[in-house]
Amino acid sequence: MAPSVMEVSAVSELPVASATKAIVPPGLRLIDPSRLDLRSDGEIAAWLQKPQPITSDKNVWAFWNAGYARMAPWVQRNLINWVRKLGREWTVHLVDKVPGSPTNVTRYVESSYFPDAFNNDTMDGPDVGPHQGDLVRLPLLWKYGGVWIDVGTFLFRDIDDICWKQIDDPASPYEVAGFVIEMRPGVDCMLNGFIAAKRGNPFIKRWHDIYLALWEQGVTNARGFHKHPLLRHLPLLCPPVDKLNCPDLNMMMEGFSDYLAAFLCFERLRKLVDPSDGFNGPEYYSNHMLLFPAIQEMYYFQQQTNWSGTRQFELLTTKRTGEDVIKDEKWQAAENFVTNALANTSTMKLSHGPAGALESFLADLWDRKEHQEKDNGEDTFAAYLRYGSVHFSQTRQMVPIKMGWPAEEVIFCGVLEPKEL
Repeated sequence: MAPSVMEVSAVSELPVASATKAIVPPGLRLIDPSRLDLRSDGEIAAWLQKPQPITSDKNVWAFWNAGYARMAPWVQRNLINWVRKLGREWTVHLVDKVPGSPTNVTRYVESSYFPDAFNNDTMDGPDVGPHQGDLVRLPLLWKYGGVWIDVGTFLFRDIDDICWKQIDDPASPYEVAGFVIEMRPGVDCMLNGFIAAKRGNPFIKRWHDIYLALWEQGVTNARGFHKHPLLRHLPLLCPPVDKLNCPDLNMMMEGFSDYLAAFLCFERLRKLVDPSDGFNGPEYYSNHMLLFPAIQEMYYFQQQTNWSGTRQFELLTTKRTGEDVIKDEKWQAAENFVTNALANTSTMKLSHGPAGALESFLADLWDRKEHQEKDNGEDTFAAYLRYGSVHFSQTRQMVPIKMGWPAEEVIFCGVLEPKEL
């Protein structure tokens, strides 16, 4: 059930505890505080570090291999804000890979869902954490249902209003929801930073089976995944950076495709018809997936700033209120940047990589010791963004992409059977 809201005019002042004065912009409503989780940050943080009962499919799943205490403060605040915004309707579960932790993922998912390198802690290379997350997310959704959200994500819209009402509606054809982006010119691919599905979903299980197969036979890192027999028929990922308002990626597309091999696994499956059991990927993709444009719903911030973490940092550290604030061109740019995002995008996904791909990442800047409070600095636009992410509800309608039947080659083979070249 979506939170009830109170209509508020565009110029209404909000009583806020912090010195950051909030104004409800056009396109937003103020959520009734009774719908929020009003525990203190400390209480919610302690709650996140304990296993919570799984009583329905309305679970939010997230993973940080080193556990909550080892997260950067800005990431901790992300999860606290999810809990506060979603209130009683959803249970946020943060799982980890810390030995002996009560929230270790192995307490939720059997070792058979993971490769030896994961179970034996022998994964190596520069991206162990992200690839452990790739291995964890789909089994959790398969077994328990809910929504996977990467921990670097701000949540601006209630999950029910993003997708869950339609997934939970027996009359709706939709069974999986997420965001898609062009990973090659004219070719959309669903991202795995936000995935929604009820437990036991057939696409989710097959997607994980393909990704798990990449890690067999002693594999300890993702190097060369694009050449794996299950993926080698697919072209390398090569995003059309001009259309995405993104600078050229400072890395080879082979490495980029390896880093995002889970996306290639999705692409394989959506093109695949399995004669052995009748699974029809193109039909499922066309008729049962509720998909939205990621540039609008996940990467609005990046697209508006040419994917520059430095520029995003500059805007968000700008003072919004206070006696010495001058509402000049810089202030107005920050105001437009934040209020438009609060009203017009459902999430903001920040990541650390692939390392070196872009000039700067906001996540890296906020990770620095000297910047660890800059995501919530008093009177700044960052604090306003945090406040709005919890207390505002959007009035706009989200418009899904009509996928249609993909005008691409269909593969007729088993899910784990290589395509003949």
